[in-house]
Amino acid sequence: MICLFGTHSNRSLFWISVFASLFVFDALLANKNFDTVATSLDLQQRIGSIFNNHSSSVVRVKATREVNLDSNKTRRLLKMGSGFFVSKDGHILTTGLLNNPDRIWIEYGESYYLAENIGRDPLCNLSLLKISNKPANFTFVSLGDPIQKNKVGSSLIALTCALEFQVGPTNGLFQSYEYSFGKKIFPTRMLRCSLGLGPGEVGAPVFDLSGRFVGICHAALPDLRSSFVLPALACQRIRDDLIFSGKVEYGWFGISTTRKLNESNGFDIVVQNLVEKSPASKSKLSVGDVILKIDDKTVIRQGDLANAAFFSRPDTIVEFLVSRDGKEILVPVKIEARPENSNKDVLFSSNSPSMDSNSTGNLK
Repeated sequence: MICLFGTHSNRSLFWISVFASLFVFDALLANKNFDTVATSLDLQQRIGSIFNNHSSSVVRVKATREVNLDSNKTRRLLKMGSGFFVSKDGHILTTGLLNNPDRIWIEYGESYYLAENIGRDPLCNLSLLKISNKPANFTFVSLGDPIQKNKVGSSLIALTCALEFQVGPTNGLFQSYEYSFGKKIFPTRMLRCSLGLGPGEVGAPVFDLSGRFVGICHAALPDLRSSFVLPALACQRIRDDLIFSGKVEYGWFGISTTRKLNESNGFDIVVQNLVEKSPASKSKLSVGDVILKIDDKTVIRQGDLANAAFFSRPDTIVEFLVSRDGKEILVPVKIEARPENSNKDVLFSSNSPSMDSNSTGNLK
């Protein structure tokens, strides 16, 4: 009897443990499903919050211009995109606006407002508009958040005016920082993201999930379902200059560089030429110097120099940390305004197809 009772007891304990394990598994599965639903709801709520907080700052921008054709005929061009208020005074930031338009207006809600072109930055193709008759209860996007750092894989939300539709959110992922596209060197560092933008959506504001302004939709790559975003600090720099002076003055170094393979199988950025009468030619920089830093920014690619020039102000001094003959030397350079004829896109060309091929280009 004792043995039989023991056997029965062991079997009972076995089945109890089995049912307990199943209960724990079901509980864990339920918790996992709950976490998934909660995460989904959290994302949905954040997107909804961003839309509710900022959709009243987004506008549709339209511009038109009449052009002359053959046989004394004319044709009227129309271009539209997104834009957004960037001040309580009715300033609007947009990009890709029609050059020299006869008329500019915005659509906000069910109303139309004539807009004045305050200024345009040809380097980044950004325009600052202003309307005199402001709509009631509009909001504006705060551009300043210098401490924000975007991480690869983080979610981004754009509020766009696609075609003639209402303002709506679209989301994507931050993919990488880029300094060029093909052979085109960007004037400053761009954010590449998976925002698949269509007609009318370029010029829209982009936010992170915390609701902070990240940048403006600058260019779309429909075939890749990707786009480039001009960062917030660049937008802020352009807006402020256009408001205060009607134009943007960027810094200019006046050097060309070459990229050379070093002993660590990496690349050094080497001064190849100093443009005559440029700030660099008036400094103690020399051909052959390896550029390590500009102020506190490390230089590891040629785009880093373009980015440094973008944020440099004329009549200020920046310090180049260079390596020369095995020694590190600090060279001050007094910045001058970028010449107008240097506002063209910088194209780098390959000198050699080998692995140590050099890429050269004039910096702005």
